[in-house]
Amino acid sequence: MPTNYDKISTLVDRLRILDSGLFQMMFHDDIPLVEFVFRTILDEPDLVCVDAKVEYRVINSLKEHDGVFDLHAAMKENKIDILEMQRNGRLVILFPRMEFYAALAFIAALNKGASYEQIPDVTVIFFTETDVFGKNLPKYTLGRSILETGEVVDTHLKIVCVNGAYEKTDTALGKLIHDFRQCNPNQLFHDNLRDKMRQVKYGKERKSMMTFTDSVWEEVRAEMRVELRDEVKREVKNEIRDEMKSEIRDEVKSEVKNEIRDEVKSEVKNEIRDEISQAVKIQLAQKMLARNLPIAEIAEDTELSIEQVRALQQNL
Repeated sequence: MPTNYDKISTLVDRLRILDSGLFQMMFHDDIPLVEFVFRTILDEPDLVCVDAKVEYRVINSLKEHDGVFDLHAAMKENKIDILEMQRNGRLVILFPRMEFYAALAFIAALNKGASYEQIPDVTVIFFTETDVFGKNLPKYTLGRSILETGEVVDTHLKIVCVNGAYEKTDTALGKLIHDFRQCNPNQLFHDNLRDKMRQVKYGKERKSMMTFTDSVWEEVRAEMRVELRDEVKREVKNEIRDEMKSEIRDEVKSEVKNEIRDEVKSEVKNEIRDEISQAVKIQLAQKMLARNLPIAEIAEDTELSIEQVRALQQNL
């Protein structure tokens, strides 16, 4: 039977960059790798990263609803780039999340007393596991526009959705998307991502990766217990329902048998009564025939038909 160590080890082997655990371990304190990823996604080869943090928490003191960015990068020229790995591809959830994270990014970037002219350019990137817009493009850039004219307005905010299901690898972004989906370092196009994945999953950082994954494993198990409780409750309820149905079926069957027994008993009594009555009529008719009484008179007195009386006469 596999031990917990074996399970965690197998889980680490299966992790992709898309998965938060490996993502955090790969990009933690690795500005060159962070810079490479943002340059590739945004197609900005001159982008320069000056600071990067994984699991970057923004405290929203107004509503006490904080936010945690998977990757928060400060760029030169007053730019903030945020990368979120988004497994849930439902637009009804994705759009509000995009807007909320963009708002938090501005809150975090604008210090007290700073003027609005100092607001940085913020790009929030959601790397989705599925093609949420269904157009089979490697990425979708959402901007602001004037609805009446269709004119695009250049603001400080840009939202980008990277299609994690995109399969073509004829572009740099296509290759990056491909690499984010792989769990085997040998299947990656980019040397820097390949080397870092090997280091984290199979090199000196594997122990840290397993420790991190172990804690995540327990969190996931706890969450699954809560999620499965209702499901198991429904299953047990159905099992009990089936058991009770079988018991009640036997009870009802017994009750129905008693009811039918009474009905059949009454029917049998009537049948026997009719048989006896018929036998008595036949005996009386036979006696009257022996006395040579008219057939019509016998039929009238015994309530037998003339044909029945004649049949009895022939058998005498």
